[in-house]
Parts: sequence; structure tokens; C-alpha cells
Amino acid sequence: MYRNTMKIAVQALREAARTRNALEKLQQLDVAEQKLRDASWLRPELGKERFQTGLEEIRRSRERTLRDQSVPAVGRLLEAAEKGIAEREVMLELAGALLAFLYHYCPDHAELQALSAQFRQLGGKQPPYRPTRALSETYHRPEPGAGCGALIGGLLAVVAAIWWAWLTFA
Repeated sequence: MYRNTMKIAVQALREAARTRNALEKLQQLDVAEQKLRDASWLRPELGKERFQTGLEEIRRSRERTLRDQSVPAVGRLLEAAEKGIAEREVMLELAGALLAFLYHYCPDHAELQALSAQFRQLGGKQPPYRPTRALSETYHRPEPGAGCGALIGGLLAVVAAIWWAWLTFA
């Protein structure tokens, strides 16, 4: 499971590096960050220091993306929605998704309040930020030795069933 988690993290980082779309980049960076945290949770004996460099680089990349790409992208999306250049609902949905990231990661950004006001004025509904779920929320590691205990218990149950059948039908 650790190896698959690391593969997902690396794949998400590669996709984030390839894309020029700010929303896709932010989503992939969130996935990569959570998968690195999951890998650290799965293998605590490796130590958290091993993953800190990657997590720090993801944080810096996210900040650059939010500052350099997301804020201008929201402005362009709102402008397109206002002018009717494209499907208004689609433009507002995309702008809302980017605003959710901006509100979550840098709520005190200078231009955020103006963009948000323009977004609401155009009739946009702000979606909540949805983080990538942690593996620890859905998967619970068994206690050490639990597999052996279950195997021994199962073998005892089979032996007891055979012994009971032999006594009953013999």
C-alpha cells in the first residue's frame, strides 16, 4: 500500500508540473501533498523528516500558483462570464473552484475580496473547499499480531467444527 501511495503522489506531482491550468495544478498538488502525508502515516518508522522536503516544495509551488496563476485566472473567468463570451455557469463554476482554493490557502490576499464581490454580483455560488481525504480516515491499520491472531482463531474454529462433526456423526 505504501508503494502505491508513493506512486500516486509522484504521478500527481508530474501532472501538476505538466499542466498550465491553475485549477488542475492546485488539485494535483493537493493530491500529492495528501499522498505524501499518507505515506508518512503508513510507514512512520521512516520518519517524517524524509517527507518534509517534498511537502515544503509542494507548499511553495502552491503559493506560486495561487499568486501568479489563480488570481489572474479568476479575473479572466469573471470577465468572460460578464461579457458572455462563453457559458456563464461554467465560467462561474470554474471561478468558484479557484476562489475556494484562494480562500482556503490565502484568505488575506489583497485582491480576493474584490474578486469575490464580483463573483457574487454575477450570481456565483461559492463552493466549499474539499480537501483530499486522508487515508487514515478510511483505512485503519491492524494492530501488530492481529493477522496471526485471526489465523489461529480461524484454525481453532475449523478444528472445533471438524471435532464436533466427528462426534455427532460417528
